[in-house]
Amino acid sequence: MAKIQGLDQLFNPSSLAIIGASKNAQMGGGFLLKGLIRSGFKGKLYPINPKQSEIMGLRSYPSILDIPEEVDLAIVAVSARIVPQVIAECGEKGVKFVVVHSVGFSELGTQGKELEDRILHIAQQSGIRIIGPNCMGLYCPRVNLNTISIPDADLGNEAGHVAFIGQSGWASENFIWIGYERGLRLSKAVSIGNQSDLTIEDFIDYFADDTETKVIVCYIEGIKRGREFLQLTKQISKKKPIIVWKGGKTEAGIRAAASHTGSLASNSAIFDAALSQSGIASAQNLEELIDLAVGFICPVLPKGNRLGVLVESGAGAVASADVYQKLGLEIPTFAAETRQELVNALYDIIPAFPSPQNPVDIVWVPTEHSARVFLQCSRIILKEVDAILLVPYAPLDESYATKLAGLRDELGKPIMVVPGSAIMEKTGMSLLVRNGIPTFTIPERALKVLSAMVRYSNYLH
Repeated sequence: MAKIQGLDQLFNPSSLAIIGASKNAQMGGGFLLKGLIRSGFKGKLYPINPKQSEIMGLRSYPSILDIPEEVDLAIVAVSARIVPQVIAECGEKGVKFVVVHSVGFSELGTQGKELEDRILHIAQQSGIRIIGPNCMGLYCPRVNLNTISIPDADLGNEAGHVAFIGQSGWASENFIWIGYERGLRLSKAVSIGNQSDLTIEDFIDYFADDTETKVIVCYIEGIKRGREFLQLTKQISKKKPIIVWKGGKTEAGIRAAASHTGSLASNSAIFDAALSQSGIASAQNLEELIDLAVGFICPVLPKGNRLGVLVESGAGAVASADVYQKLGLEIPTFAAETRQELVNALYDIIPAFPSPQNPVDIVWVPTEHSARVFLQCSRIILKEVDAILLVPYAPLDESYATKLAGLRDELGKPIMVVPGSAIMEKTGMSLLVRNGIPTFTIPERALKVLSAMVRYSNYLH
């Protein structure tokens, strides 16, 4: 497929017009403008509303044609029946990209599809590329561009390496919000809605070469170019992980997808099998999607399926042992030399404990020794395994995160963490994830992600 030119400008516009801007932040145009102002968008903002001369402290223009400067990007939030006229004016102005936030198109059926085709025809005549309609738009923290999340969300503008493509505003904004709380930082995100023009394939292709993106995450309801999608993802997944949550797999889900974004869902079993053959990690819900992104942001992959488990909680060891086998993981027996090294490392620090066999339950470590003990024992265990799962009660602070990341980089093996008290360590969990240490609330979630990382590693090799 031919690459779409200029998508860098789409995510990094120097000037942006909100057509249908409003003083009311509860309305679409007001919601979008308030969010852009609050996030500190670095470019020029132009509200468009023929009934207002000033909106939220900015001069408002009657039409995009009245703006004296060039406009890189227009976001349309007006009634569907007015959109064709607005697109024509954007073409006359020379705008290259238009996000159509407005609803009332193919998601409503035949009549809406006709209107969607009409705006696409007008856009094509002017050389405009459309995102949407029926979408939330764009997120690019590097330039403080955010039309997806709520204006009052305190996300900051810290950029990361995860790109998100969502065919749903709800999925897009919740991936950003919940992911941010978990420690994920995004390079870019786009809510694509009905995909009248630019499709998920176009954005996957763009993120494949985007140097800021290391992991590509998608929420899909329908694919318009199915064969091309599979060929493209198979090629790209050889250099970057791709994670997909496919909505609309049941009859009820298919009906909901059709009414939501006008999408026709594909056969679920065939689609999942095709994803697996292309090296793509599949999620079944938003929680799994975020978990997988947390895992794949780790800069190293396991070279095999051998897992070491080190816990301060007997239940954590049991929970891990209960699920590892069905996930294709192996918890190997340690060599006598390794067991003795662990005994020596723990001498005079903790009470006597059973032979340090995998999983290793060290029961309890005094807080002042906990971080050092877990690091020392992890180094010993990692000699025999491909990855390690830790369940510590040590405070997850900056020093601990830095040392775990250093050990991971030195040995080239993933380190995963489930804090002994997750409810008390939300800030620490986020800190570890930002340092590339996948961190989860319970062992089952960690091991499910590790299993997906092993499968992807096998696919690459």
